[in-house]
Amino acid sequence: MIREAIASRTLTGYLWNSRARLSRGLGLALLRSLAVAPCPWLFQRMIDVAVPNRDITQILELSGIFLVLLGAHYVFSVWGSNVIAKAMAQMMVELRSRLFFKLQFLSFGYLDQQKTGRLLSKYAFDTQKVEALLYNILNQFLPNVLYGACIFFILAILNWQLAIVLALVMPAYAFAKYKFFASIQRTNNEARLAQEKLTGTASEYISALRLVRSFGEEKQAEADLDRSSTAFARSRVSQSYTNAIFGTFWYVSTQVISLVVMAGGAALAIRGTISYGTLFAFVAGLPIVLGPIQAFVGLSEQYFIGRESYTSIKELLDSAYVEAWNGTKRVDRLHGELVFDDVSFAYPSAPERRVLHNITLSIRAGEHVAFVGPSGSGKSTLANLLLGLYAPSEGRILIDGVAQADWDMRWVRRQLAVVLQDSLLLSGSIADNLRFARADATDAEVRTAAQQANAEEFVNRLPEGYNTLVGERGATLSGGQRQRLAIARAILRNPPVLILDEATSALDYESEHLIQEALDRLSEGRTVITIAHRLSTIRNADRIIVLAGGRISEEGDFKTLTASGGAFARLVAAQNTGTDFLHL
Repeated sequence: MIREAIASRTLTGYLWNSRARLSRGLGLALLRSLAVAPCPWLFQRMIDVAVPNRDITQILELSGIFLVLLGAHYVFSVWGSNVIAKAMAQMMVELRSRLFFKLQFLSFGYLDQQKTGRLLSKYAFDTQKVEALLYNILNQFLPNVLYGACIFFILAILNWQLAIVLALVMPAYAFAKYKFFASIQRTNNEARLAQEKLTGTASEYISALRLVRSFGEEKQAEADLDRSSTAFARSRVSQSYTNAIFGTFWYVSTQVISLVVMAGGAALAIRGTISYGTLFAFVAGLPIVLGPIQAFVGLSEQYFIGRESYTSIKELLDSAYVEAWNGTKRVDRLHGELVFDDVSFAYPSAPERRVLHNITLSIRAGEHVAFVGPSGSGKSTLANLLLGLYAPSEGRILIDGVAQADWDMRWVRRQLAVVLQDSLLLSGSIADNLRFARADATDAEVRTAAQQANAEEFVNRLPEGYNTLVGERGATLSGGQRQRLAIARAILRNPPVLILDEATSALDYESEHLIQEALDRLSEGRTVITIAHRLSTIRNADRIIVLAGGRISEEGDFKTLTASGGAFARLVAAQNTGTDFLHL
């Protein structure tokens, strides 16, 4: 259902495609309008029939009918509003789910160029604006249109001449649409883009508060944010100015039309052409007839904002920058044999600059291979290609003898585990973070994984043990504690292939010792790829691949490479003496 609805290119199309699930609530909302539509006619009957006849009974009967209609209006209003709210809430849950689902398929070549705040704006704020607009359309605007149409029909029956004058509101609407709508759309587009930029900049600096304070560059960050905030403020001023002109035009136009109807009606009543009851019916019904127009004026700013928000959502959902993996192959469990066959790669944001050049490398199942080399030599890029976060520009990668493109890469990723230098934890409890690797893990399995990762000793000292909340990104824990939990998470997954991306380079000696001990246990019986900065941590690797400038410069075990006097030996010597070896 949601896929069919969101397939529409326009907001009105999305609303139309969702008509089946919204029809019940809309029907109730329309019934509330029909319930009170006869009220002006009841007033006319009271004045023109009951009053001249001095019939108190008839006045009471008409009043009783009026109260019954108001009661029905109340019931249908509350009932319809509740049904519409539930339907809209479910639609937005599904829309946000669809957005997040799309994010999982977007290529990192696209995501690398997007600010997190901009994506967050689409997910949270744009969907909220679409929901608010559609709710008001369904629960306010459309029922008011029906209400106004019914009243206009009744007034036309009472006096068609005044009804024709009242119909002049339509040419006024056509003129306003021709004159103002293009400007309103432009200013709302500018405001939406400015808000996305502001959200993106704010999100970036808020997440980097530690960096900003550490460098003492609060003024620079504040100035950058102020520029984005000022640009957004200017766009909002322009937006409000345009809407103010539009709203004022509407107010003056409808008041002029009201004046003509009332003055004309008063003149006709004086001449005896219409009754005072009919005039009173027009007085009572005129605000209702003009109500939908006034409601649209009030809704216009929200409408264009909502339409811009829907356009923003569609930009993401319709993005063609998706991962190219279409394979379907799965097996019970990977063996862990990996082959890089003449692989070259350049990031999509800089296609002219290759990061890897003709890499050919075979890794046996169960082998421990370490990638070393200066910063920028391509170590992490090889791991990213293996994970399928990017596709090789040239060449191919084989997993257990099968081309990467033939595998279901999402399933393959669940066969792998990654331990990063700065392991990311989510804001839930320790147990929640460990179960992120395997949601169905038992409490006993969680504890066993923590024990094997040398993590349980500090977990048991925490106030609530495994139920202790770790804060955003694990902020309440030390680097070594976060790293041990990341290892426990990998142990719980029990992957056939393990990737260690500089997993101990930022730790003190004691933490490194505990973590290296845990990594050694984790590495048993599986294919391990280590991206190493501290070369002492890869002494026991079966093979070391030395990279330089995106090419393999040499390979062998630690002892052989150290004795050969080549690039690796120079790296070891530089690290032992504390020399900067980034360009060795």
